[in-house]
Amino acid sequence: MPSVTLWNETNSLWLLFAVYFVASMRRIQVKRSVPLPSFERVCLLLTTALLFFPRTHISFLANRFHSSRAIGIFGLVLTILGLAFAAWARDVLGRNWSGRVVIQVDHQLITVGPYAYVRHPLYTGLITALAGTALISGDVGSLLGFLIAINIFRLKAHREEQLLETEFGATYSTYRAHTGGILPRIAHV
Repeated sequence: MPSVTLWNETNSLWLLFAVYFVASMRRIQVKRSVPLPSFERVCLLLTTALLFFPRTHISFLANRFHSSRAIGIFGLVLTILGLAFAAWARDVLGRNWSGRVVIQVDHQLITVGPYAYVRHPLYTGLITALAGTALISGDVGSLLGFLIAINIFRLKAHREEQLLETEFGATYSTYRAHTGGILPRIAHV
């Protein structure tokens, strides 16, 4: 079981982040959308259970991959940095944000702030924070949840890119050629 103090701090950070997201949600007018496949919905629930409920892990999922407090503290730092980066990305997106893969009426292509370096900085931040959470938990179940999460974000990013390419054409192609997807291109670092 992870350090109770680190685990409580991490859960508090995620709760604060969730409150920020809920408070910043706005009604949107959808112009075009792509539905979330049922398989990904199931994977999302599985990821949540594996990452945020380590006490439910049974069998090999409960095995520890580390017991180091230093690694747990590093995980907390990653969680803080990841959530801060994701919040920044969400803030820069403004009214263009949606939890679903959509193009809104009057949608704009955002290419400033963290979007100048990566096309999906919200996912970059969330993946970083989830990595930190898995390190704090320190068990195989959390690590598995993290790996599933990476693939969920990868698939969602792919659907978003197809939709953005359809909407913004050559402008998006040029933007895509000069930025990283989830990790920045070395030329920008």
